[in-house]
Amino acid sequence: MSQSQINGILNDLKSQTEKNLYENRKTGTSELGQDAFLQLMMKQLQYQDPLNPMDNTQMLQQQAQFTQIAELQKMNIAINSSNQFTYASSLVGKTVTFINPEDSEETLEGKVTEAKIYSNGTTVIVDGDKEYPISNITGIKDS
Repeated sequence: MSQSQINGILNDLKSQTEKNLYENRKTGTSELGQDAFLQLMMKQLQYQDPLNPMDNTQMLQQQAQFTQIAELQKMNIAINSSNQFTYASSLVGKTVTFINPEDSEETLEGKVTEAKIYSNGTTVIVDGDKEYPISNITGIKDS
């Protein structure tokens, strides 16, 4: 492989990486997604030495590692949601102090009557009336 081919490969990878970083900034994520992984793998295949190609075993190992990481991330999210819900449900029947979401300078107090879990977070219902995110809770006491 000549120096100009190597420089071309490096420039392609650099521009693709910069493109992915820019797109991630727009969406607010910093993780290497499956599309980015497949693009990098295709570049790897495109520029491999035809007389000494990548071993199929290596490619399968890379795909398996990527799949494992993706599944671990999903499992971590599920565990975190479960922990939040466990915490929220332990508050049922207790009096909590929390920051008013409509006025961050004001704190409110009330008895937790219910806990709910959603895809975007866990909430508690206070005094059977309004729903508040558990992240707003600043204090807990037995009723």
